[in-house]
Amino acid sequence: MTTAVVSNSAINLSWTASTDNVGVTGYQISRNGASVGTSTGTTFNDNGLTASTAYSYTVKAVDAAGNFSANSNTATATTNANPPTSVNLALGKTAVASSIEGTGFEASKATDGVLTTRWASNEGSNNEWIYVDLSATQSVYRVKLNWEDAYAKGYKIQVSNDKTTWTDAYTTTTGDGGIDDITFTAKSGRYVRVLGITRGTTYGYSLYEFEVYGS
Repeated sequence: MTTAVVSNSAINLSWTASTDNVGVTGYQISRNGASVGTSTGTTFNDNGLTASTAYSYTVKAVDAAGNFSANSNTATATTNANPPTSVNLALGKTAVASSIEGTGFEASKATDGVLTTRWASNEGSNNEWIYVDLSATQSVYRVKLNWEDAYAKGYKIQVSNDKTTWTDAYTTTTGDGGIDDITFTAKSGRYVRVLGITRGTTYGYSLYEFEVYGS
């Protein structure tokens, strides 16, 4: 097994397939001796970690009968330190959304700095988005999302300079709502978008605040 530090909160893992792979249905991943997930392939992304912290990992194969192999080698990695505190570049900036649930839920409510107002998309639709115009090209490395109950389980953070061609900065399929404070390799762009792919509820998507930070 090998590790690759992605940010101050994420580590990527990879390993070679089991050599005795007859009947192998997947792999169980352990962090610091406790199971943290499974994978049907030979990679795993461990998110939600603490900055400047060392973690150790092992993996073992499992077959259809529930039998486990011995643990792999132990691989270790230390997450990056938190980046310096900076100004929310999205505060008060123009925001645009693919849809709104109704009057009072406009895109601008997600960048007004008021925690009691929110943007909300149409209910029942997976493919919705909101972007903010930062007014000038910025080097963006962090996005903070404060979700209402209607959160995204699967979504992307993207940046663009023309609102047409978007570059992925972050992707997840395991969102669980609440506050997502996400750091990633810095991307250059004037526009930053949250692209909803899979809803976490039967509703749409809704954000109290959409914050963007850059160097």
